[in-house]
Amino acid sequence: MRNDKILVVDDDVSIRRLIWKSLQSTGLLIYQSDSIEKTLDIMTRVKFDLFILDISLEYENDGYHLAQLIRNQDPIVPIVFLSGKTSENDIVTGLETGADLYLTKPFTPNVLRAQIIATLDRSKQVQGTQQVNQVNELIAGAFRLDLNRCQLFKHEIPIKLSSKELKLMQFFMENPNQVFSKEQIYNSVWGNDQVDANTIMVFMNHLRSKIEDNPKNARFLKTVWGIGYTFTPTEE
Repeated sequence: MRNDKILVVDDDVSIRRLIWKSLQSTGLLIYQSDSIEKTLDIMTRVKFDLFILDISLEYENDGYHLAQLIRNQDPIVPIVFLSGKTSENDIVTGLETGADLYLTKPFTPNVLRAQIIATLDRSKQVQGTQQVNQVNELIAGAFRLDLNRCQLFKHEIPIKLSSKELKLMQFFMENPNQVFSKEQIYNSVWGNDQVDANTIMVFMNHLRSKIEDNPKNARFLKTVWGIGYTFTPTEE
């Protein structure tokens, strides 16, 4: 039995009830909210291990805004979008906003439960590794990653990253100048062998937009055509 705290934010009470039924057997402590205002109020009293958000709350894209507010307070807590919006643009926007996972409605309770538990376990594993690791920062070329503060610096200038972008950057800084396939990256960072090439592309492009001087001519995070990606910390 688990005692992780998760917050489900959806303005449809039937969906919140279905999510609760899907997860209650795990022992998770499930809190509920139907708006941004209520969510922010609950967050002042409770620290959550994971958020499940709908995109459409009171207004069309409130979920995106809420995800950004959550990220401002906690850059590494897992955020899962569970939405009826299924277009590629909606999924890409959700991932770029800071979500770790994007699931669509209708959903299968068993699949939802497995995805949530896997996401929580992965998050705990990463946090535990950072706590026991004697090295509390990584340095590669112009980049420094403070693992305790979950903060990336370039030439000592802070760069704001989402939790998945931080995990990606940590993976590359721990393995510089090596070429990795999309499958290897997805397995190492997402903890899943079923690679989602579109998700990889979205996160790579978004990470480049933050760490590169010219994202269209990447010097650090390079594509190796036909294979995958490599991180070269020293500018050529």
